[in-house]
Amino acid sequence: MPRTSVCSAKRSTISPTIFAPPLTRLRGTAELAMQDTGDPAEAQAALADCVNESDRVLHLLEVLLDISAAEAGALKLNRDHLDIRTLVERAADLYQEVAETKHIRIVVDQPNPPSARRTPSGSARRSTTSSTTALKYTPPGGIVTLTSSSEPDAVRITVSDTGPGIPATEREAVWRRLYRGDSSRSQRGLGLGLSLVKAIVEAHGGTVTITDAPRTGAKFVVTLPK
Repeated sequence: MPRTSVCSAKRSTISPTIFAPPLTRLRGTAELAMQDTGDPAEAQAALADCVNESDRVLHLLEVLLDISAAEAGALKLNRDHLDIRTLVERAADLYQEVAETKHIRIVVDQPNPPSARRTPSGSARRSTTSSTTALKYTPPGGIVTLTSSSEPDAVRITVSDTGPGIPATEREAVWRRLYRGDSSRSQRGLGLGLSLVKAIVEAHGGTVTITDAPRTGAKFVVTLPK
């Protein structure tokens, strides 16, 4: 059976249609900037919009390539030790400002700090992308809890929230790239965050699952081998 090259694997999993909206906005803004209105401020604002849209397209491409590389087994993993306590605490600090803006409390619970192995490129850090999902769907006054625990051969990172939760019928579908459930259509995003989480975690030999949170909401559980 012939082997599929990494490049062809990436081409087969990246649909060009997802680039259409940001590229259309970019082109439209550039065309407006080309019209000589005689107002330097308007031209500067249009160019700034072009830069922002370019950054958005580049970020989208980077995420898609990361997912494809992980799924194709082409993600380079130079393993070294990582303090999971530090990873979780940094995730909490990273999203603290967003949480305060939405009046959401972030709770970190790490009674027994474990350690695991990760890639220095930050792939393990990206597994905490599920924190973004938790914050996005948790209503004002809610709580997002980050925990870590250690088992004999693995470590576990859990992100739980007090949001509306994810119906059992959608829990497999949410891992598909570009999937947007009924409750998420009013939220910004492209439906790639959880696809990236699953691809990166599985590239490290781990698993990620979704269950009901203890009270209300959803619980994401990332398990990584030590």
